[in-house]
Amino acid sequence: MKIMPNNKIRMPLDDLVRHAGGLAELTAGSGATEISSVEYDSRNVRKGSLFVAIEGFKSDGHEYIDTAIENGASAILIARNRLMECAYLKKSGVSALLSDDTRTALSRMSAAFYGFPSRSIMVLGITGTNGKTSITYMLEAIMKRHGLAAGVIGTINYRWGNKTYPAANTTPESKDLQEILHKMHQDGVEVVIMEVSSHALELRRADSIDFDAIVFTNLTREHLDFHHDIDSYFNAKKRLFDILEASNKKGRCGIVNADDSYGKSIYMIKNQYAYPIKCFGIDAECDYMPDRSSIKHSLSGLSYRLERPLPGFAVNINLLGTFQLYNSLAAVAVSHQMGVPFVEIAAGLKDLMTVPGRFDVLRADAGFVVVVDYAHTADALSKLLGSVNEIDHRRIITVFGCGGDRDRTKRPLMGKAAEEHSDLVIVTSDNPRTEDPGEIIREIVDGLTRDNHEIIPDRESAIAKAVAIAREGDIVVIAGKGHEDYQIIGAERIHFDDREVVARYL
Repeated sequence: MKIMPNNKIRMPLDDLVRHAGGLAELTAGSGATEISSVEYDSRNVRKGSLFVAIEGFKSDGHEYIDTAIENGASAILIARNRLMECAYLKKSGVSALLSDDTRTALSRMSAAFYGFPSRSIMVLGITGTNGKTSITYMLEAIMKRHGLAAGVIGTINYRWGNKTYPAANTTPESKDLQEILHKMHQDGVEVVIMEVSSHALELRRADSIDFDAIVFTNLTREHLDFHHDIDSYFNAKKRLFDILEASNKKGRCGIVNADDSYGKSIYMIKNQYAYPIKCFGIDAECDYMPDRSSIKHSLSGLSYRLERPLPGFAVNINLLGTFQLYNSLAAVAVSHQMGVPFVEIAAGLKDLMTVPGRFDVLRADAGFVVVVDYAHTADALSKLLGSVNEIDHRRIITVFGCGGDRDRTKRPLMGKAAEEHSDLVIVTSDNPRTEDPGEIIREIVDGLTRDNHEIIPDRESAIAKAVAIAREGDIVVIAGKGHEDYQIIGAERIHFDDREVVARYL
């Protein structure tokens, strides 16, 4: 991803290493070498670039050193344990550096190259399995109501001012992230709200960001194809609290969901951190919690009265679902800790009309509604359907599938969640990628025990069937893709938008 060409910054290699905290050492060439960009993709290297060789998911940057040199690299940074195979660099004419951890070095050197932009902007980080995107939208609306110029880095896109860029990753690679923060600062952004994924935390992409506040939403089974087990997944998420510990910002604060067992476990060790950790929840006694008797759900929105902290205030949002109640509590807690008055928090939440792909409601003339949502884990699907069940309805018809080349263990669990909360389940394809769609569906069906489902592998046909059989009072739920406007089949990415398909058949 390239946000902008950088033709202005120039920095001697010695200065870059020094500002980055000495995470690399010069082994060949000159420290006076002028660096004009930091790159991890050899295709972006040009004259004056420092190429950092990192090991990626599918390729190893050390294999592209020759390409980087051919493209004009002035300096190469390699892993210390790869020195023997890269010994030829001493005769290549480029400056060479060694590091014990090239990923951490990339993060720190990128931050140093762009002048540590996060130190000049308020930065709010959101991590957890579910809720990250909704919370960023809520905080964006609140901060704008507070009078601050806001930027967002998240799953749907990266946006600030009148600029919007498609999101290749929820959290970009560290160099791209620092470049975006630098550009945001140049453009007058005062607060950045960013989703911080477990992949990004594991791969050190956010290590060199000075956060002001962070949120932990919850943790359920997800991404175990990458993290392998739930404890590793949790430890990756929990790293964000260590990153906040290293931040040089004043008034730092951590926010956790105390109704989630993993959030509660962080809250129980809050004294281990040098900054305060506040909690929110509905069931537990929390710093931020609603009057449970005041909670009201309808197809027009959600309302409740915040009971704590005093004096509390009335919250009215246009979004639906108990999960959005939790997300709004997180947004309230962060905003309040950052000094936003309650009156502006309430107004900002009310300003937000929708979050793309999160409980999107389409209404049919025949008197039923269709809900399109991104829920793609068992917990998210269960919470989504639980919220749908709180709304007056005749039947709930759920259409969903599971992605290929991803965590297989969640497939029967999602089937079970759909079955328990629906009158009829239509199992279909999501993004099968390189897996056999039929095999994915069979693993979903393994979790089904009742006779209230049917299988329609083609996603458009499945949606068409659900819409065709819906009657007045029914709620049709299309889950798994939400805001996505594509489907990945094999190696091909084709246009497919659940909302467009629903609208066509309505």
